[in-house]
Amino acid sequence: MVDPTGSEEAREGLFAALKNTIATLIAIVKTRAELLVTELEEEKFRLMSLWSKAIGAAFFLAVGVIMAVFCLALALWEHRILVFGLFATLFVGIGFALIGSLKKDAAKGSRLFHASLSELEADMNQLRRSVHRQE
Repeated sequence: MVDPTGSEEAREGLFAALKNTIATLIAIVKTRAELLVTELEEEKFRLMSLWSKAIGAAFFLAVGVIMAVFCLALALWEHRILVFGLFATLFVGIGFALIGSLKKDAAKGSRLFHASLSELEADMNQLRRSVHRQE
């Protein structure tokens, strides 16, 4: 005959283990969500900084190059058509090179959420190992 107090203790122990497992899972999800939010904020600030620096650099370089071309054209006034033609060809070539570089960079995969995904994978592996140990 089965002792009713033993089965009651077993149910309480099982319920406590289930509560601990759920609490652990909730803590893991909370930690991973915080990690995702932190990664998003860091990426946002990094991109804003990169874009502002890139726009500023492009503006000042463009103004500087235009001024240099006009100075060269004034210095070589008799050959101004040749000067403007050569620089137009140079600028178009640089533009196409930058477009090619942009296409290559856009084709690369993003590393956004890489740390979060690897942590989630590690958590899943650990949970699988603990389930196999309990069996």
